[in-house]
Amino acid sequence: MCLPLDAKAPNQPLICALRPSITRRVPRLSVRLLAVAGISLWCVLFSAVGAGNAAKMFRWVDENGVVHYTDQIPPSQVDKGHAELSNQGVRVEVVPPAQTIEEIQRERELERLRAQQERLVEQQKAADRVLLRTFRSVDDLLMARDGKLAAIDVVIQVARGNIRRQQEWLRNLRTEAADLERAGKPVPQHVTEGIGKSERYIRESYATIVDREQQKEAIRADFDRDLKRFRQLKDIPEDKVEEPKEPSRLALRNLVTCDSSAQCDQYWALAVAYAKAHATTAIQTLGANILITAPPETRDDLSLTLSRIQEKDGAAASIFLDLQCKNPASTDTGCGDERALKILGAFHDAVTAPPVPPVPPAPPPVPAGPVGPPK
Repeated sequence: MCLPLDAKAPNQPLICALRPSITRRVPRLSVRLLAVAGISLWCVLFSAVGAGNAAKMFRWVDENGVVHYTDQIPPSQVDKGHAELSNQGVRVEVVPPAQTIEEIQRERELERLRAQQERLVEQQKAADRVLLRTFRSVDDLLMARDGKLAAIDVVIQVARGNIRRQQEWLRNLRTEAADLERAGKPVPQHVTEGIGKSERYIRESYATIVDREQQKEAIRADFDRDLKRFRQLKDIPEDKVEEPKEPSRLALRNLVTCDSSAQCDQYWALAVAYAKAHATTAIQTLGANILITAPPETRDDLSLTLSRIQEKDGAAASIFLDLQCKNPASTDTGCGDERALKILGAFHDAVTAPPVPPVPPAPPPVPAGPVGPPK
């Protein structure tokens, strides 16, 4: 049943009820309140619909820097950025300008660099945790380093012992071959092959020594980096840590690396001249890739061995100078005296340094002119 709000005004909104019996019992005041609530609800609905259909307002800036407020964005300004405003003029959404191809590429590169940096940071954190778990003090690091170096030195000493034995065997073979040639007899094939095998074995053994020496340099570099990082993590000042002094080392100053065959030929000629000038024993073997002087007979003798080592890839080669003294218990340089260390240490610069041009002689003095008659 539906009743008008005012019986005298039939066009007023009706108050309806599903059950007429209940509506009859509703007081007149309650009916008026319900009518007012219905009217308010309709106003809210109509205002919401009106707000939804209201035109949007946009704020945008043209290429001249002039600010515009319009209900539509010009097509030429859509990709240049704008702001959407509410009815009260408050920004409700900001649309940034569209990125150019260069900006997109730059953003992708920055994302890649950030990801790479994060990976490096995580790797450094993991390495720091391992470093702190493995070593408790600087002394632990030094002991670990020295232990690895000592193990490689053992391998080098074994290789040097094998080289000395091969050199003795090579000397015997060459003596036998020379005796046969002086007697006018042919040199047997096994003697010739033995000489070639011995020379090849010596070169390969020196290649092993060079590889081990390079491993030692890498170990020193790694531990130097770990020591520096360990001090940073433990806040240990550099000047308050006393490390045991290492014996003097050459840092592979007796090794020369060449990039081409022509350069190696040039370096080899200079290296042979250097070995001849500093060896105290006679040359026993001189070939295209090896030079061996006779073994030392006294404590003052210096026996030099020069070998040209081809790298595995075949693109480069190395020239290695080794030195032997009478005392078989030698250091990793072959001899421990200062004379031997200087010879090995100056080898690299003597072979690779450009020759100094000779200084031209001074011009003769200009003779004085004739003296005129006195006035």
